[in-house]
Amino acid sequence: MDPSIPIKLLLAAILGGIIGIEREIRDKPAGLRTNILICVGSTLFMSISTKVAQLLGGDPTRIAAQIISGIGFLGAGAVLHSHGFVLGLTTAATIWVVAGVGMALGSGMYLVAVFATAMSLVTLYFLSFIEDRIQGRKAYSYALVVTDLNQALASINRVLQECSVTAVSFNFKKRAGHYRVWFNLLVPKETNVKVIQRLSEVPEITQVETGSSARDFAQVMAPTDGEDGDRIV
Repeated sequence: MDPSIPIKLLLAAILGGIIGIEREIRDKPAGLRTNILICVGSTLFMSISTKVAQLLGGDPTRIAAQIISGIGFLGAGAVLHSHGFVLGLTTAATIWVVAGVGMALGSGMYLVAVFATAMSLVTLYFLSFIEDRIQGRKAYSYALVVTDLNQALASINRVLQECSVTAVSFNFKKRAGHYRVWFNLLVPKETNVKVIQRLSEVPEITQVETGSSARDFAQVMAPTDGEDGDRIV
């Protein structure tokens, strides 16, 4: 066995794990284990392809092309459309880059792999602060349909605490066996997406609507059945 292959695989686990830790801290779908496996798998396939090409002849780029195609399908599965937002593009791009790091290791380009990992970390971690400053904070409105008001309010408060945000007030209205709850937040776009994701996981919430303008919020709060809404301060 070529002794360089285990070294490449070990480096793949380290570099993939470094990116995976950043993704795990941000609670993204493709976290530590996923990024390690993607990087190790890409390195393994590329190493085997290169070794077979050296021994038997052939074109090692054929396997590389198949790796890229396979990673494309994996990345496409990470992209979701939810409530008018496209989620998971950064996760899909990270998967693509991690596979590239593994392919570089499999080809013996160690410095390229390390440099690409460093650039990925800078992009994912440090540039997110610049992106937040550029995007700034916006007023988002949220309208929820819930089956159990008390449990739903407790769950909503828990979600807001996890996202480190606070709503000024909650408003609710009872309609035909369920409740409609609405509130607004002043948060960055990324936090808004995170709030939506967390709220959609709450079993007592059957519907989530959101808007990012004063007009949207006015439409959300407008009564539709002639009943007056109540307010929870």
